[in-house]
Amino acid sequence: MFGDSMNKENLMDKLVEAINKIESKKCVSYDEKVDFWKKQFDNKSALKWNDSIIDLENQYLKSSLARRKLLNCYDIVSLASVAEEYKDKVIIWDDDVTTMVVDALVIPASYDICDNKERKLHDIYYCNGIRLRKKIITIMDGEKLKKNEVLITRSYNVLADYIMHVYYDKIRDSIINVMECARVNMVKTLVICLGGDIKDVKVVYSTVLEYLSKYDMMFDKVILSIEKKDIRDNFIEELNKEA
Repeated sequence: MFGDSMNKENLMDKLVEAINKIESKKCVSYDEKVDFWKKQFDNKSALKWNDSIIDLENQYLKSSLARRKLLNCYDIVSLASVAEEYKDKVIIWDDDVTTMVVDALVIPASYDICDNKERKLHDIYYCNGIRLRKKIITIMDGEKLKKNEVLITRSYNVLADYIMHVYYDKIRDSIINVMECARVNMVKTLVICLGGDIKDVKVVYSTVLEYLSKYDMMFDKVILSIEKKDIRDNFIEELNKEA
């Protein structure tokens, strides 16, 4: 139903027109319309979108997902050699996780729930749609995440069951809290999306291994999705040299 590319573009046409009929006329190409939707999504006014707009957004996001190849987290192979005892459990991956069948995706918290107003929305927020932002705000009820705190919510329009939002401060502490949150919520497979520098990636990797040394049996897969290609390539090279 949602797999046709023309249907996807038609849904975006309807979505941007429903958001702002006058402004949408300035958008000619499909990419311009997507950019327009994302800019409107970023605004607080998006939280007031009516049910018809949200329904169009959901249809568009489902259409986008349906056209892509799905990844089962149990089937993927690490892009780099990892510590021998965790070679089937810890996976080094790239930034394409929106179609991955996994228990939870771990992303930096949005500006709706943490104090860092300069932090941009992670792409996973767009993939979930405005319902996720509304759910977060409802749960937090005006409160802010504390530094290194993790909030777990259900997901929308992606294949993960949950989204874990973390307010990164001290990376090691944040990752320990992520792993604790996963363990107590019986999350067996998770993807940690990493957008920092190589030092940050190394801290996350070593912290995950440290945690697994105590709670190995509680997890099936911990996938480190390194979003910047140059950092990912450098880290892969370093791990392969150590193997």
